[in-house]
Amino acid sequence: MTGLHEELAQRKRELRVRQATARDNLSLGQRSELSAKVCRTAWAWSESETLSSIMAYVSFRSELNTRPLITRAWEAGCEVLLPRVVPRSGAMTLHRVTSWEELSVGTYGIMEPTAAGENAETMVSRKLPAAVFVPGLAFDIRGGRLGYGRGYYDRLRASWETSGLYEGVSPPLWIGLAYDMQIVEEVPMDDHDAIMDMLITEHGVMNCHNGEFFKG
Repeated sequence: MTGLHEELAQRKRELRVRQATARDNLSLGQRSELSAKVCRTAWAWSESETLSSIMAYVSFRSELNTRPLITRAWEAGCEVLLPRVVPRSGAMTLHRVTSWEELSVGTYGIMEPTAAGENAETMVSRKLPAAVFVPGLAFDIRGGRLGYGRGYYDRLRASWETSGLYEGVSPPLWIGLAYDMQIVEEVPMDDHDAIMDMLITEHGVMNCHNGEFFKG
């Protein structure tokens, strides 16, 4: 690893520790209230865009709780796709889920689609979701994202971009869901790190391409 890459990696490590500590220090009540606000804003935006399908994540530890967003999508008949980590491969597969009962504890202790049944079939052959809601430790207004260092979302996006699935269709919008306190001045980024198209916090919706902000 060159000196420049090592410096970038060190900056990421330091920011991860700082942001994880700050997020963990939010009380359960604060996280619940802020998560509800973010999910309401995210769903209102989804409805305004008449999205028929979304990819989301099931929250873990002090992450922003996505359960209100996922539940609301099910109630509205919107297709919900959730990822499942493939152990040792560094990849994620995508699965249609219609209820919480279709999840079980998976890799890293995160709730994932079950390994058996129809919903265990990968979604690669199907159309991609219209929007991908992504977790993270920190984001910046240019779309920079700091994940947990394992690169699952970066590899997933890269695999879609090289698979031919984008041919003739608009690619999914990648949207970071975050508490406002997770927005930092600058996230250190590698060339392969996925850039977010939008950010949604308790304060509203930010378009990372043109800087437009819509109050939630």
